[in-house]
Amino acid sequence: MRWVWLIVALLLSVGARAAEPLSIYCERWQGFCEPDGRGFYFDLVRAVYEPRGYQVVARLTPYKRAVKLVVEGEADMTIGVYPNEVNGVVWPTLSAFADDVSVVMTKERLAAWQGEQSLRGKRVVWQRGWAYDKYIPVTMFWHEVDSHQMALQLLEKGRYDYYLGAGVLFREQRLPAGMEWRLLRWLPTYPVFVASTRGEQLAQQWDEGLRRLYRNGTLKALYRRHALSDYFDYYRQASRQP
Repeated sequence: MRWVWLIVALLLSVGARAAEPLSIYCERWQGFCEPDGRGFYFDLVRAVYEPRGYQVVARLTPYKRAVKLVVEGEADMTIGVYPNEVNGVVWPTLSAFADDVSVVMTKERLAAWQGEQSLRGKRVVWQRGWAYDKYIPVTMFWHEVDSHQMALQLLEKGRYDYYLGAGVLFREQRLPAGMEWRLLRWLPTYPVFVASTRGEQLAQQWDEGLRRLYRNGTLKALYRRHALSDYFDYYRQASRQP
């Protein structure tokens, strides 16, 4: 029987060596990238790559640093990137998610709200790294801050007129009394990969894996598990999935 256990041990050893590390860096985002390695984005990356023999190594770092690490070849990928936001990386065809870019304002301003045109010439704040000025086609006097709470405080004090952010944040966190939020537009978010042969392979595997997850129902279940079913409906339409 000793030889049987030796074979089992050998197979386990080979299996352990076969798990290839895949490094992903992401800013901490509640429900998407959590310190314990969970969250929608991290779970989605595992669902795509672990069946292919990768061991996903998830780490948290500020968004701009995460992008820099990928551009400089120090990380395999990051996620949550808007279209054409970053150069010097490999892009997949399929997005990972879509942000429901939304605007927070006082109830006094809500009465005169006319959509994006109401932002023209106004003082607008958003969290650092979100780069909404590239995607909202009106001229704004904008400023970046380090946190959701700081943005709300500036709005309460009248320092800024509007606060832009992902609507999923406003759904999960109660806004101060006297404030409301409205959907502005949808923006797809993508993973991006290191600019190398490995990165090109990872991008191809991402597209193949996402199609597989969609067809076998795993992607829909993942959205549902993270209470994001509304976002799945938009994703299906925007990505032209059947």
